[in-house]
Amino acid sequence: CQPLGLLLLDSVLPANPEESWQVYSSAQDSEGRCVCTVVAPQQSMCSRDARTKQLRQLLEKVQNMTQSIQVLDQRTQRDLQYVEKMEVQLRGLETKFRQVEENHKQNIAKQYKVQSQISSH
Repeated sequence: CQPLGLLLLDSVLPANPEESWQVYSSAQDSEGRCVCTVVAPQQSMCSRDARTKQLRQLLEKVQNMTQSIQVLDQRTQRDLQYVEKMEVQLRGLETKFRQVEENHKQNIAKQYKVQSQISSH
């Protein structure tokens, strides 16, 4: 595989040999073999072509969507961190409420015991 980027590929020629192609993207498997390569004619060869204009617009849309996804991912990560932090705080509050409730029950039991002893004397 050629490195990622805009590279001329001499071995891939269109029907018209005067046109040259360029690599937009390529991917390798774990053993380094090329599994996917995206090629297209050089922009200068068909810049007036309607399909090239459509491809360029599509590429812009993909780039915009990629940026939007990245922004959403960042927001999601931030929100997740906030939720996890709040979860820890809520667990701490829950533990404190249980302690207060238990102390309250013990105090009521002590008061009842004291009042029972006073009443019996």
